[in-house]
Amino acid sequence: MRILEFQSIVLEGGEVFKDSSGKPLTRRIQAAEIPATLNWLSKVSGLPTKNMTLGSVGKKASSGDLDIAVDQRKISKDQLETRLGAWAKENKLDSQQYVKKSGISVHFLTPIKGDPKLGFVQTDWMFDPDPEWLKFSMYSAGDSSQYSGADRNLLMSSIAKAQGLKYSWQKGLISREDETPISKDPDEIARLLLGPKYQGDVFLSVEAMQEAIHSRPDLQAKFKDLVKDLAEPVDSRGVERKPGEMRKNQEEIARITRLTGIS
Repeated sequence: MRILEFQSIVLEGGEVFKDSSGKPLTRRIQAAEIPATLNWLSKVSGLPTKNMTLGSVGKKASSGDLDIAVDQRKISKDQLETRLGAWAKENKLDSQQYVKKSGISVHFLTPIKGDPKLGFVQTDWMFDPDPEWLKFSMYSAGDSSQYSGADRNLLMSSIAKAQGLKYSWQKGLISREDETPISKDPDEIARLLLGPKYQGDVFLSVEAMQEAIHSRPDLQAKFKDLVKDLAEPVDSRGVERKPGEMRKNQEEIARITRLTGIS
């Protein structure tokens, strides 16, 4: 899955559930409503929700949806679908209108605080064999940063790319050539990408990464080399780049400049 998909998956708010006219059946959930809603979800699903949220849930004044990590070694998507469907049937509701699946997720039309009178929010249960990694890779600082979780991941990807490596929010730090795994340990990734004095918490905000980058002239130089290479009409093999590739490269240059100030 491409890193740019991160923004639509986690940070944009869910709109899976719509009426016949295409209008969303959900609303944004206020931060004060989230704890009670998570408690209710835990009772209905039989799964832990405390400390299992992803992205900016609970870190902003309101959230477009609730993203929750699920350990797929303990329960499958089909099993969770059955549990949530059973709740719908017990309440004489159409389970197909309340529970849907796509990609790595099970989506649930969730009554806020368990009370339909308060409206609904979309819950996305996101499955992974390593939910702790998912909590790190989909982290967002929320209102404590001016940047989104997608910005955070894009900057991590650019830091790796500038040094000939590749960062994937699903796979961790990997080889750019053949995607051989290197590390999914945030502390080790920090040391490899930013230097021995750094730990994984440097990745918790764009601002912290910016500070690290600007403390290293050698890394700034690598970013400048990356920007220069992206702007070239031919790649490193001497092959002319197509217009579509050049457009993507210009977009990447704009992201690097916006997130680092380097051009």
